[in-house]
Amino acid sequence: MHLNRLWVFYHVAKHKSFSLAAASLFLSQPSVSNQVKLLEDAYGLKLFERFGRNIELTNTGQILYSYAERIFGLIKEADSVIEGIKGMKYGGIKISASHTLGAYYLPDIIDLFRRKHPRIEIQMDVGYTQSVVESVLSFKSDLGLIGSAASHPHIVSAPLWKEELILIVPPDHPFARSGTIRIDRLQDQSFIMSEKGSGVRDITEELLFGKGSSPRIVMELGENEAIKHAVASGLGITLISATVAKRELAAGTLRAVRLSGTRIMRQFSVIHHKDKYLSRLIKAFLDELHDIGLSRNGPAPRGKRMRRHSRT
Repeated sequence: MHLNRLWVFYHVAKHKSFSLAAASLFLSQPSVSNQVKLLEDAYGLKLFERFGRNIELTNTGQILYSYAERIFGLIKEADSVIEGIKGMKYGGIKISASHTLGAYYLPDIIDLFRRKHPRIEIQMDVGYTQSVVESVLSFKSDLGLIGSAASHPHIVSAPLWKEELILIVPPDHPFARSGTIRIDRLQDQSFIMSEKGSGVRDITEELLFGKGSSPRIVMELGENEAIKHAVASGLGITLISATVAKRELAAGTLRAVRLSGTRIMRQFSVIHHKDKYLSRLIKAFLDELHDIGLSRNGPAPRGKRMRRHSRT
């Protein structure tokens, strides 16, 4: 179907006049009549009954007019929505986040952003760092938020804020009375680990096995809540983000232990595909993330912050 001919037909049917349609479209009347004739010839059916200067839609014409109304109504609606997106009144962002960020940070961040932009839809899925990176690489997510490094030629990464990882133990564990221990005391300790693909798992393995310790991995669990419960039950110890264990530490069901001579810091970052078009809405959300990062640990290192106002 030739939309221009349908547009002319729509105006003739709406005004029930070739001359009025021509005036509204700034076309000559013969041109309008010709466009309608071409449409009738294409269908092989009459669209109008002509009675002197008066015209009426045929049954076919009435059916086509109802569709034309819907088509051009949708076009008008689409124009309105696109203008709304340009003004950040409408639109959506798809975010993939690691478990810690998705459960303990992003809900408050998304709530803050939606208070400023109430009609924006934000979809979030949560997984391990590896699955977040894969989601960004496949363009399933606009942005990814992770708690470890992402080294890939098609990934652009920018730091947000850092958080300390702490060793958590049950209250009756021998380490609980120490507060601080040497890393070599982790030798032969029973460790509860997050599953492979987790950023904390990667950091833990690099820290412990890279310094000669050989802890026993007695359990692998997929959720932070399950890991904390297992530690509180005396099944083992683990490294975990300080924020994740905040509630249990305050309640006394877990104790925090630090390694002497070092603080284990985890860098949270936001990533996107290098070929991803960063819309005005996505840039606004990145600005929100970076502002939160500034409030937590000062400005990002020079050259590490994503360029906000150009396609990256």
